Amino acid sequence: MEEGERIVELLEKILQTLERIEEKLNGRPGRGLSGVDPFMLLELPDNLRTTAMALIKIGSGTASDVAEITGRSRAIESHYLNTLVKMGYARKRREERRVIYEI
Repeated sequence: MEEGERIVELLEKILQTLERIEEKLNGRPGRGLSGVDPFMLLELPDNLRTTAMALIKIGSGTASDVAEITGRSRAIESHYLNTLVKMGYARKRREERRVIYEI
């Protein structure tokens, strides 16, 4: 298989995954993947991509919520989530003492 064909196949697989996630999230107010560009995910390093995919999966949540999905520590996920915020791929807001992140 040629390199270009493998890339196209990978992009199609990512798009299918995003569509399945969107189907699961439909019906929940304020959630969806209309603003998620699958090509954006390919531009990210693996560690940030894993964090972004976990955040997409839950819609919004804390660093602890993301850490439960990825199996990494809360501190690492907090750093990665803040990096995604600085890059413009995620937003964060405070709810009392908790910081909530969302794509």
